[in-house]
Order: sequence, then structure tokens, then C-alpha cells
Amino acid sequence: MAKLAPIRATLRPLDLPQHLFEVELVVPAEALASGAVAALPAWTPGSYLVRDYARFVDRVRILEGRRERSLEKLDKQRWRLPASKRDLVLRYRVYGNDLTVRTNHVDAAHAQIIPAATFLYLEDQLDRPVEVRFEGFPGDWKVASALPQKQGACLAKDFDTLVDSPFELGAFRTRSFKTGGTAFELVFTGSHNGDEGRMAEATRKIVEAAGAIFGGFPFKRYVFFFAFTPKLRGGLEHRDCTSLIADSHAFDKPEGYFALYQLVAHEFFHAWNVKRLHDPALGPFDYSRENPTKMLWFHEGLTSYMEHVIVSRAGVVPWGHTSKELAKCWSEQVQRPGRLEQSLEESSWDAWIRFYKQHEFSPNSSVSYYDKGEMVAWLMDAALREGSHGKAGLTDLFALLWTRHGETGLTDADVRQAFQKLSGKDPGPFWDAYISGRAELDPAPLRRAFGLAMEARAPWESLGPEEARDPAAQRRARSWTGLVLASNGPTIQNVIPGSPAARAGLSYGMEILAVDGWRTTTAAEAQRYLADSGPGGRVAVLVADRGRVLAVDVPVIESPDRSHRLTADPRAGTAQRTAFSLSYGQAFPSAPVKRSGRR
Repeated sequence: MAKLAPIRATLRPLDLPQHLFEVELVVPAEALASGAVAALPAWTPGSYLVRDYARFVDRVRILEGRRERSLEKLDKQRWRLPASKRDLVLRYRVYGNDLTVRTNHVDAAHAQIIPAATFLYLEDQLDRPVEVRFEGFPGDWKVASALPQKQGACLAKDFDTLVDSPFELGAFRTRSFKTGGTAFELVFTGSHNGDEGRMAEATRKIVEAAGAIFGGFPFKRYVFFFAFTPKLRGGLEHRDCTSLIADSHAFDKPEGYFALYQLVAHEFFHAWNVKRLHDPALGPFDYSRENPTKMLWFHEGLTSYMEHVIVSRAGVVPWGHTSKELAKCWSEQVQRPGRLEQSLEESSWDAWIRFYKQHEFSPNSSVSYYDKGEMVAWLMDAALREGSHGKAGLTDLFALLWTRHGETGLTDADVRQAFQKLSGKDPGPFWDAYISGRAELDPAPLRRAFGLAMEARAPWESLGPEEARDPAAQRRARSWTGLVLASNGPTIQNVIPGSPAARAGLSYGMEILAVDGWRTTTAAEAQRYLADSGPGGRVAVLVADRGRVLAVDVPVIESPDRSHRLTADPRAGTAQRTAFSLSYGQAFPSAPVKRSGRR
């Protein structure tokens, strides 16, 4: 088969402070014999939402030599290119001022280029190579990419590879290390209050812990892109690199590092789970529309759990922190009303229209395939340990799937078969309960498999010593109306279905003006006044709803809310302690020593 002529792409700055740059594509004549259709992706793999990147593109022109040719726009993101015996030059302007892992961001300090949001492709010619060059940017800027570079160009063997290879331009800082025959590069952009040497060393340990699960790495070079900016956090996986964003000011305490390490572990584990070991629906892609799958619970939910396993095995996050994270997620999932409404498979399939487009009622009608999937992964790890008498866990499931399927495609049936082989159990009941079904999460397997006990505590059981002796504080802690208020004021954010507030007719967006005659200006004030009467009482609530003021009588009942704490059972046997160590790479946690204080 003859080698295809590449599309030659050149990016140039137009006005960096105004976040504008130009893209020039030289389309080879061989691609235009009968004309072609150029299109911009509507979304980027790993982030399952149609983002309509074409809204950031304008001034689209096509040139043949110096002569401008006519160009027909077919729809929001497609243009018809004329037939030509010569190369044609396609030029357009792009606006990039959204610093996320999914969108372009260019300014006077740096340029982050997300290929899906930047490069047009030729329909039915996704296998055509693309060469990318950068011209006219500041002289002290460097270019970082997972793509190989030759004679000043970054080379993508096809469009899928290009989309999976973001670029960072600027005066960034770099570190590197080698392990397992693979070179790892770390690119740091933006100022922060952390220690990059500490981050690099933890990343090395994470990489080694993940690689040990699969017996090595499926690449010879991998790039971590670290971007730091205030109050943001996010990550997006790629085949040979990952993009990470962290809060610039998070590293004044250990928890800031722990959160970053979990993010690194999560995105790096995706190098196997979803980028290579994946549902066939997730590659090759149709970039023009949604690509739904029922397996995001597996690709994202299980990865969310594995991030804890990996940082624990790597020794970069203590079990005390991990146990709090797991217990917090458990609390959120067992109290989310939507757990009774949507299964993990349904959550996965509807990600495009529900998870990424949430509204006020979403907590009551849906679950997150990330968070609920994380908890189900934990239970799956326990089920595997129980069924195999401690010999196999979730890490072994992934290793088996990698050995069996690699990059050939992965189905739900394949996962079930691997589960059955390792556990000796019929996977049907587990899937019916937790993946296609909506069963309540059961903590019992965690105790049986790992010796971990999930303790539920009511709000009044969590009061400090002074408040516990205060009858008024006890009364308020027991009170509940089912109202969830926004953090920035006494505005109703959610109303729990079936709660007293719901039965009283309160709804989303209403502003609480007063409770029992007392003016409320903050959410804390409103919640305090709502709780003053205690269970069995009633409160008179004055609310504003689209300009109208209403008086509503709301009953108060005892709170059904529970928080959870994960503890190590001191009675755990050898099998449980061994299973814990095999899963998490640490010794079974010892019970805290209780000290008696002086009187």
C-alpha cells in the first residue's frame, strides 16, 4: 500500500494576549482528486460531551496558490473542499481562552493546544498522517509533545494519534526519569507553592506500581503535562501522555500532594484501562457525534478505585487518608437519592446528556459512574478476594484482561468471564445487583474480605464533647427537612424527594427569606433556624419564588443522614490481613491507641 501524503499543519500566533492563533493546513492534491469534506471534531476522547469546538473557529478560507477558492460550509463543523490537482491551503482563526484539559488556552505566558479543538480532518481519510509545526511564537518558548519530532515537525501517523497528543508551548520546566525501559518526561507549567522534585519522585513510584500490575509498559516514552492554576483540578488521559491541572495553592499541606498523586495515578492507569483495553465503541471514534457505551463504569469507575490502590502500593499516600476518602465517597453514594433511579450501565450510556449536563434534579435521578463505580469496584475487589480465598483481587482481574485481550477490544462478557475465572463465582448476581441493577451498597463483604468495617454515624453522634452535652445542639443535629442549600446564600439547591420540604412544596431556586420570623441572609443561618425546633416541630418559612413571596409551613423530622468511618477490625484474621496487604501493598492497619486524658 502506497504511503499517504501528509497534511502539513502550521500554527502561528495572531494575538496571544487576546488568545488568538491561526491554523494553516496544506492539504495534498492526492486527497482532493474528487474534492473532500473537512470537519472539526465535536468532542474529545475521554470527555464524553459534545462541546462543539467549531464555535471557537472563524475566518475559514481556502487558497490555491494565491487565489482564493470558494468554500461551502455544510453544517456547524464541516466544510466542502473543491476538487483540485494542486495542494490547497486551508486557513482559519482559533480562539482559546479556557484552561481545562479539554480546551485550548493561549496567552502571553504559554499555549496549550488540544488537537480535537484545533485541527480539521478529512472525512474518510482519518488514516492520513499529519505533520505539525509552530512558527512565530516567542523565541524562548519550547514545544512539548508525546509525538516524535523530526526537523522541527511533530509527526502523527494518523488523525487519531494527533487527537491523542496535546501540545504545550512556553518556557515550561521539565524533569525526567527512566524505569522499565521507558522514558518518562514531566512538563510543569504555571507557578505553585509545591515541590516539583517531590512530585516527580512520587510520580516515579506511581508509575512503577502501575506498571507492576501489567508486567511493564506498552510504550517507550510517556509525558506528564502538569499545569497549575488557582482553584482548578482535572485530568485527561491519552495513549502516551496525560494532561493534569492542579490548584496552584494546594501544596501548603500534605492533602494537596495526596490529591495530585491520586490524579496522576488515575490518569496514568488509563494508559491501559480505556486507551488500550477498551470497549470497541471507544475507538476508532466518530468525532462528529456521541459514541455511547455502557462500560464507563468499568473504564472510569474502576479506575477511580484503582487510583487508591496504586498510590497505596506506591507508598505515596497513607492509608489513613485513603480510608477517609473511601468512607466519604461511600457516605455520598448511600445517601444520594438517584441511587434508586439509575444503574451504572444507564449512567454510562447517558453520560453524554446527563452526567456532563446536570441540572437541579440530577442528584435525585442519577448516579455518577465515577463515584458509584468506584464503590462497586471496591466491592468487586472484595468479591474476588472472597471467592479466590484471598489469592486474587481487582489488580489480578486487570492483569488477566490485559493478557487475554490487550488492545483487541473488551466487552462486558469478557469482564464477566475474567471475574468468574478468578473468583469461581457466577458473575450474574453481582452484575444484577450493582451494574445493571440498583441494589444498595453492602459493606459486609469489605469486613469479610479485608477486615474493614464501615461504621455509620448519625449527625448527633458526631458532635464534639461540649455540643454533645448541649440539649439545643443535640436537637439541631437531629433535625431534618430535606433541604439542600447553595453555598453562597439561602437559595434552595436541592429538595430530597419525599422529604418534609418536598411535601410542603418547596423547590429549586427558591430563596429563603425568613424562618419563624427571623431574617436569613446566609445558608448557615437558614439551616440553623430550620433546625431550632427539633424533630416533631414545624417551622414557618418565607420564600421568594420568581419575584413572588410565599409562606410555607414545613414539618421537621429526625435526620436520616449518616456519615461513615472506615476502621480496621482488630479481630481480623490472618486471611483478611493478608488479603488487605495483597490489594493495597501495605500492612494491615493497626487500631489507634486510645489514651486516657488527665482530669
